[in-house]
Amino acid sequence: MAQIDLDDAAGFSTVDPSGMLGEVEGLPEQCLEALEIGRGLYPVPSLSSIRRVAFAGMGGSAIGGDLLRALLQDEMTIPITAHRGYSIPLSLGRETLLFAVSYSGDTEETLSAVEAAMRQGCVIVAASSGGTLSRWAEESGFPLLRIPGGKQPRAALAYLSVPMGVLLERMGMVEGFSARVERAVFRLKEKREEWGRQSPTSHNLAKRLAFRIKDKIPLVYGAGEALAVAAYRWKCQLNENSKVPAFCHSLPEMDHNEIVGFQERSDLTRLMEAIFLVSEEESPRMRRRVEITAEIMGEALGGVTVLHVGGSNDLERLLTAVFLGDLVSVYLALLRGVDPTPVESIANLKRRMAES
Repeated sequence: MAQIDLDDAAGFSTVDPSGMLGEVEGLPEQCLEALEIGRGLYPVPSLSSIRRVAFAGMGGSAIGGDLLRALLQDEMTIPITAHRGYSIPLSLGRETLLFAVSYSGDTEETLSAVEAAMRQGCVIVAASSGGTLSRWAEESGFPLLRIPGGKQPRAALAYLSVPMGVLLERMGMVEGFSARVERAVFRLKEKREEWGRQSPTSHNLAKRLAFRIKDKIPLVYGAGEALAVAAYRWKCQLNENSKVPAFCHSLPEMDHNEIVGFQERSDLTRLMEAIFLVSEEESPRMRRRVEITAEIMGEALGGVTVLHVGGSNDLERLLTAVFLGDLVSVYLALLRGVDPTPVESIANLKRRMAES
C-alpha cells in the first residue's frame, strides 16, 4: 500500500492514476458546462399538459434527481419525485414529465423504467452520454440532454442535475435556477482554494476530516431535506471512492429511531465517527436539536464533528456540502492507498447479472 502525504500533491498520481481528485476539483467548471447543455436543448417540452415531474435513475445517475427534488419542491406548484428501480408507479402517465437519467445509457433498471414510461405515455426527456438510452431517444424522438462521456457517473453530478433544472426553468416551472448555479460557482471556486490539493492540511478542512475518519466507520447526518441529500452523497462517495463502509440518515427523523442505537458505548460504537451537516441558516430549533443529538451520541461514539454549511441559498449550501464530502472521500482514499476510481464490486455484480 502506497504511503501518501496529503501535503505532497506531486505524489497523488501514484494512488490516483485516473485523476479522480481532478474530476472532483473540476465541479465549478462542470456546473458552467452543464448550464450550457440545459440551455442548448431544443425543442423544449410544452408545459400545458404537465402535472407532475419525476426522475428515473440509479446510483450516481440518480443523485441529481434527489438534489433537484430537495431544492425545487417547495417552489414548484406540481409534485416532483425521484424513483430508483426497474419500474415507475402507475400514477406516472401522460401528464408526467419524466427525466430518464443514465450516464452510460445502458443501466438496466433505468432502461426498464423507460420502457414502462413509454407504455404509460409519459413525456420523456433523456440525459445520457450515449448507449441504448441515447439510441432510444433518437429513434423515438424524445429530447436528449447529451452529456460528455468518459467519466465515472459519480464524477458527473453537475451534468446529471443542472441541465434538468435549467430545462424546468425554461419551461416556466421555476425561476432563477441558472442564476443560482452561476452564483454557486463563485463559492465553489473559493472553497477549492481552501480545500483543494494545494491547500496544506493545517488550513484544509477536507484533509483534516479525512485524517479524522481514517480507520473509523463514518456516519453522516444531514439536518433538513437538502442536507439530507448531501449526507447521502457523502455516504455514497465514501463507499465508492474511499472503499469504506459508511452510513447516513437525516434529522429530525433519526432522533425517532437511530439515536437509540447509540445509547450505550461499546467496542463497536468506538469505531464510529459521526459527521453532522447543518445549514448556517437553519432554524434555532433545528440547530439546538443537532447540538443535543451530537452530545448524546458523542458519549458512545469514537468522535463527533458538526459542520455548519454556509451559502446564500439552499443550492449553494447543498453544493458546498457535496463538494466538501467529495474531496474528503478522495483524500481518504489517498490516505488508505486505494485507487478511488475503480468500483470492482459493482463491475463484478454486473458481470454476474449479465451471465444470468
